[in-house]
Amino acid sequence: MAVTTFTTSNESQPYIESSTQNDATADKARLLIDQEIQRLEDSIRALRSRRNILAPISHLPPEVLSKIFSFRAAESAESTNPLEWIRLTHVSRYWRAVALDCPSLWSNLVFTRPRWSEEMLKRSKMASLAVKADLTCITPKIFEAARLALLHGPRIHNLQLRAGSATIERLLTAEDSFELPMIQSLSLSVPHATRFGTDDGFTIPETVLTGETPYLRKLELNKVNIGWESNLLKGLTHLTIHDVPAASRPSTDQLMDALERMPRLEVLDIQDALPPSPTESSSVDRIIDLARLVRLSITSTVPECINLVSRLAIPANARAHLRCSGTEATGGDFSGIMKIISNPRGAAYRQEAKDGPAERKIVRVLHIHHEAPISLVVQGWTNYLAPHEAHVHLNEPDIQLYFSWHHSAETKVESITAAICRSIPIAHLRSLHMTHVNDITPKAWAGTFGFLPKLHSMHIAGDSAHTLIAALREEVPIEVTSPVTPGGMLGVRRPGLRRRRSATPSVYFPQLRTLTMEDVNFEERVNPPMTTPFQNLQGCLKERLDHNSKIQELRLRECSHLYQEHVDTLKGLVTALDWDRIEQGFLEDDDDSVYAYDDMGGYMFGSYDFYDEDLDLDVDFGFTPSF
Repeated sequence: MAVTTFTTSNESQPYIESSTQNDATADKARLLIDQEIQRLEDSIRALRSRRNILAPISHLPPEVLSKIFSFRAAESAESTNPLEWIRLTHVSRYWRAVALDCPSLWSNLVFTRPRWSEEMLKRSKMASLAVKADLTCITPKIFEAARLALLHGPRIHNLQLRAGSATIERLLTAEDSFELPMIQSLSLSVPHATRFGTDDGFTIPETVLTGETPYLRKLELNKVNIGWESNLLKGLTHLTIHDVPAASRPSTDQLMDALERMPRLEVLDIQDALPPSPTESSSVDRIIDLARLVRLSITSTVPECINLVSRLAIPANARAHLRCSGTEATGGDFSGIMKIISNPRGAAYRQEAKDGPAERKIVRVLHIHHEAPISLVVQGWTNYLAPHEAHVHLNEPDIQLYFSWHHSAETKVESITAAICRSIPIAHLRSLHMTHVNDITPKAWAGTFGFLPKLHSMHIAGDSAHTLIAALREEVPIEVTSPVTPGGMLGVRRPGLRRRRSATPSVYFPQLRTLTMEDVNFEERVNPPMTTPFQNLQGCLKERLDHNSKIQELRLRECSHLYQEHVDTLKGLVTALDWDRIEQGFLEDDDDSVYAYDDMGGYMFGSYDFYDEDLDLDVDFGFTPSF
C-alpha cells in the first residue's frame, strides 16, 4: 500500500503571511464601505421621513389618525387575515409611532398566531380586551395563548369561546376563581361534534363567574348549562340559549323569574331549552311584559312553545320567529299557536299604553313554502318589498313560522295553511308567494284570499296554480232580498244567484294585477276534461278581461308542456307577458333520444325500461341499477 506524504517548505511561508495581511485589509475596507452604506441609508430614510412630513395626511392629529386605524383594524378583524391592518405601521415612522401609542388598536387579540397574541397583550397596556377564540382545532401554543389572555379577566369586555367542553373547563377553572367584572358580551359555545365524537356540553361550575357583572348586556350559551339563578341572567338586552339537555332545563317559574330580571330585553332566542312541560305550581295568569323586545325566536315542540309564548307580552313591531314541531299527541294541530298569534295579549302583540284596540302587525308581503311532506314555512313582512327584496337573506321577515309534524293521513296542509292565514293579520296584504302548497281547493283560495282588497301580486309555484285559476274564474255570489219571490219565499237567501254580466261584476281577487306561475304542469291528461289546463288559463284571462279585472302582467317560469304558439295566444289578454321560453316535458319522436322515467322511478331509454327483469338484452351498460 502506497503512502503519500505532504511536506511544507519554508519557502511558502512568506506567501501565506502576505495573503493574511491582504485579507485583513480587505475586511477593514469592506467594514468601512458597509458603514458608509449604512450612513447613507440612514440619511435616505431621514430624507424620506422629512418628505413624508410634507404630505397632507401627516398633518392629521394622532387622535384622528388612530381613529382611522381603528376602523381599518375593525375591518380586518372580520376577514381571513385579522392582522392585515398592521401594514399601516410600515408606512412611516409617524404612523408607526401613532399605532404603538394607541393601546386600543391592539386589544382585539388574535389566537391563530400565538406569538402575536402575546405581543398584542403587551402593546394593549391596560385597554379593554376583546377575546374571541375558536379553539375547536387547538394546539398547545394556542391553548397557552388563550390561557394567558384569560388571566387578564378584569380587562375583558368581550369574551367569545368556542371549544370542546373539556377545553372550556380547563380554561375557566385554571385559577381558583374566574371573574369578569367589566364584561359586556359573553358567548360560550360547545360544538355538536368534535373529532373525538359527540360532546355532551359544558356546565358552568358554581365557583366560576359568581361575582357581579353590572355591564353584561349580551349572553349567548350554546350547549352550555347555567344555573337559572345566576347573576349572569340579569339586566340583559340580548339572551341566546341553545341546546340544553332536559335535565338542565329550567322550570316554568324559574324561566319566568329570569325573564322578569331582564326588563330591557331586546332579543330573546331560545332553541331546544324550554321547560319540558308546564308545572302545576306555575301561574297561568302570570304575564311577563317585555316592552322593549324587537326579536323573539323560539324553537321547540308545540306544547313547550305554547307554554312560553302564551306568558309573554311583546310590542306589535317585534319580529316573531317560531319553529314548532308537533308531537305524537298534537300531530298536525297548531291551533294553540294560532290562538297565541291572533291574541293581542299573548305572544303576540303587546297592548300599547293608549286608548283603542290592541295594536297588531299589518302583513303586506306573505310567503308560504311547503318544503317537505311534513313541514310548512310561513314568512311575512310588514313593509311592502319588491319580489327580489322579499327574501330572508336580504330582509329578515317580521313573522316567520316553521311548522313540522308527524306524518299522518289526517294532516292536511290546506287546513294548516288556512288556519295560519286566519291568524295572521293579512287584511292589507299586497303580495302573496305560495310554493308547492298543493291540494288547495278553489273554495279555499277564494275564502282565504279572494276578498283581500289590496292584493295585487301573486306568485304561485306548483300544481295549486290550477285551482287558483278556477278560483279566479269564479264570480262572487250575492245575497238578494226580494219583496216577492217564487213560492212566497220572502227574504230567503239565494246563494246560487250571481251578478249579471252586464252590470259591474264582483269577482274574487278584485285588485290582482300581476300573476307569476312557476313550475306548473300544463300537460293534457289521458282522459281530458272538457278543457285543458292551458285552456283554463286562457279562459280565466278572457273572463277577467271581460269583468274589468284584467291581469296586467303574467309571468311564466319553468312551466312544462307549453309551446310558443300557445303562449302567443295570451299576448292579447294581458298587458305584459314574460315567458322564459323554456319548452320542457315533451318527448321527441326519435327513439334514439327518448329519455324518461317510468312510474316506479325506473330509468327509460328508447321506451325500454332498464328495471324490467323480463327484458333480456345482450348489452352491458356498465352499471347495476339500485332498488
